[in-house]
Amino acid sequence: MEHNPNFDVAAIYFPSWHVDPINEKFHGTGWTEWELVKAAKPLYPGHHQPRVPTWGHFDETDPEYAARQIDLAADHGVTVFHMDWYWYNNAPYLNRALKALLDAPNSHRIKFGIMWANHDWANIFPMKRTREKPLMMASEYNQAAMDDMIQYLIEHFFTHPSVWKLDGKPVFTVYNLNHMAASIGVEGAKRLFASFREQLLRAGLPDLHLNAMGDYFDVEDHLVEMGIASATNYQTIWDFTYGKNISDPQSVFDARSPKRQNYVKSLDLAQAHWETMRAKLNIPYYPVLTHGWDSSPRAEQFEGASQMDGYPWYPVVENNTPANFEIAAAKARDFILKQPTEHKIVYVNAWNEWTEGSYLLPDERYGNGYLEALKRVFVKDKIEV
Repeated sequence: MEHNPNFDVAAIYFPSWHVDPINEKFHGTGWTEWELVKAAKPLYPGHHQPRVPTWGHFDETDPEYAARQIDLAADHGVTVFHMDWYWYNNAPYLNRALKALLDAPNSHRIKFGIMWANHDWANIFPMKRTREKPLMMASEYNQAAMDDMIQYLIEHFFTHPSVWKLDGKPVFTVYNLNHMAASIGVEGAKRLFASFREQLLRAGLPDLHLNAMGDYFDVEDHLVEMGIASATNYQTIWDFTYGKNISDPQSVFDARSPKRQNYVKSLDLAQAHWETMRAKLNIPYYPVLTHGWDSSPRAEQFEGASQMDGYPWYPVVENNTPANFEIAAAKARDFILKQPTEHKIVYVNAWNEWTEGSYLLPDERYGNGYLEALKRVFVKDKIEV
C-alpha cells in the first residue's frame, strides 16, 4: 500500500468527547457530548438512533485511545486530523484532545491541521423545543485577544513535527470568515492575518497557508485580498454556501425539504456544488466528502420533534451505507484529480461528529465499513497525480 505524498485525506475532528471544565460549569460534573449520543431516540419507525460506537463512549484524551485513533486513521488512508479548535475568553476550549493526540507516541503517523471554529458558542446541548440557545462564549477579534491566541499556537502547536504543511506552510483554516468580516470588516481581517504572519516570522516559523472552510459566501470576492490560499466547505449535505447555489426542495438546506432524504441525492448536489465553487473562486477549491447527516441528538428529545425545522431539526439523511459512501469518496477523488492544483486534498466530514450523524469511527451498525470504503478509494494503490 502506498499513498501519494501530494494527496491528503483530511478528516475533520470534533473534540467534544472528553471532560472540559467549561462544559462542567454549564452542564454539570463529568459532562461530555456522549450524554447526547446516549439520550438520542428514534423520531420515526426505522430511524437509526441512538448510534452506538463500537469502542464505547470513550475518553478521547486517554493516551491509549489517542494512539488507537491515530493508528485506525492512518491504516485506512486518513493522512490528516483537521482539528476543530476553539478560543474563547483568551483561552483554548476543548483542547485536551489535541494535546493527547500530539503527545501520542505514534503521532508521526498522521498530520494535524487547525480549523479555527470562530463562531459564537451557544448552549444547544441539547437545543430546547423553545429554540432558546443562550450564548455561552463569544468569538472576539480585538488585537489583544488575537495576540494571545497566536502566541498560544506558536508555543503549543506550530513547532510540532506533525503539523500539516503545504509548500512548507502550516495549514490554518478559518471556519467563519463572514463572522470575522461582520465584526471587524475585510480590512480588519487582513490586518489580523498580517499580524499572525508577522508573529510567526518573528518566532522563526514559516508563513501560513490560510484556508476558508465554512461560512464565507459574503466575502467570496475578497478571499485573495484577505490572503486566503484555498477554500473548501464544511460538508456537502448541508452548508451555508449552498444558500447561494442551490434552490432544490430535495436539499437539506431548503426549508421545503422532506424530513427524510436519500444520501444518493446529496451526491449529485455535492458534485454540482464543487463545480460551481471551482468555477467561481480564483483560488484552489478542495471538495469535502460527507459521511451523512442526522443532528437530531442535539435537540431535546420529545414527541413531535420530527415536525420541527431549523437546526438541529434538519432532515435526516438516510441510505448513507458504506457502499454509497464509497461512491461519494470516488467522486471526490476524481474531482480533485482533474483539477490543475499541485496539492490534491479531500476533506472528510467527519472523523467523529456523532451528534450530527457524520463519523468514520466504527459503530455497531457497520463496524469499520466506512473506513474500509475510504481505504479502497484512497489507498488501494499509489494515486497517480
